[in-house]
Amino acid sequence: MNKEKVFISGISGFIGSVLANKCLKEGYEVGGLIRQHPQFNDAVNNLRGKAKLYEGDLTDATSINNIIKNFQPNYIAHLGALTRVSYSFDHVRETMETNLGGTVNMVQAAQKYAYGLKKFILASSVETYGQQDEFMKGKIPMNENTPQKAGSPYAVWKIAGEHFVKQQFYANDFPGLCLRQTNTYGRVYDDYFVVEAFITQMLQNKKIVNFGHPKPIRAFLHIEDLTDLYIELFKCKNKDILGESFTIGPANGITIGKLAEIIKEKLNWNGKINWYTREIRSGEIFYLNTNNKKVTEMTGWKPKITLDEGLDRVIAYWKEKLKK
Repeated sequence: MNKEKVFISGISGFIGSVLANKCLKEGYEVGGLIRQHPQFNDAVNNLRGKAKLYEGDLTDATSINNIIKNFQPNYIAHLGALTRVSYSFDHVRETMETNLGGTVNMVQAAQKYAYGLKKFILASSVETYGQQDEFMKGKIPMNENTPQKAGSPYAVWKIAGEHFVKQQFYANDFPGLCLRQTNTYGRVYDDYFVVEAFITQMLQNKKIVNFGHPKPIRAFLHIEDLTDLYIELFKCKNKDILGESFTIGPANGITIGKLAEIIKEKLNWNGKINWYTREIRSGEIFYLNTNNKKVTEMTGWKPKITLDEGLDRVIAYWKEKLKK
């Protein structure tokens, strides 16, 4: 019996590389898209000989067509994108061509050439909700029925990508669905994003850490929970998930300032945080917090790793890595 095949765009990224390894452990055959002539990172090198890696570009439809035709996936996790929201403000067209154009190219390649395709999962974002003052005042988690109010070019193209995937489901029975992913943490290669940035800076700087805005509220999901959800969606027999968007929570939103205090206490760090000394992006969104009720009811999945446990895991990893 042939193995089922999973194709991951953005396989060299944080979520993509972890998902690839989890799929391999689950017995799937894995393929993935990496940028043409990339500076290969540890994530790519660790997958060599295990996954089938294709060099290509999301904006090149011919390249994507040929890759999908060659690999013949049963499942596609479309994670490839320009992911830094602040970058999108000064690179609007580039972000559009990669994030929206790349989604269109992936969907159309899957329609034409993935003959045994069962599911196509688009990684969208809670960023698509933008600033929701009424939810922020009541500390109410947003859900799939909350209006999307894009606060960045990045969010605009993610919303458009969602609409395209769902339009193709309704018009052509395309087996697509969308995940509005929350802030995911647990990185092992990159310390740019907030959880890893706080931990690594405090471990390396005993007196002063520079950071941006302490007041935005964010929810946090551990990478193991997120990748478990992808596996659950591949296996899910409930066909009603197709054509849908899902918020995935958890509804554990806290301020960035509170997050810093929790990490500070865990590390016994007695230094000072200089707030407002890193870039504060245009149109800052001060509340992003969602629940996972719908996806739990339809698939049985729910987050298992608490923020407290997850932070302990990340701290332990980075302590060991920085020693080396």
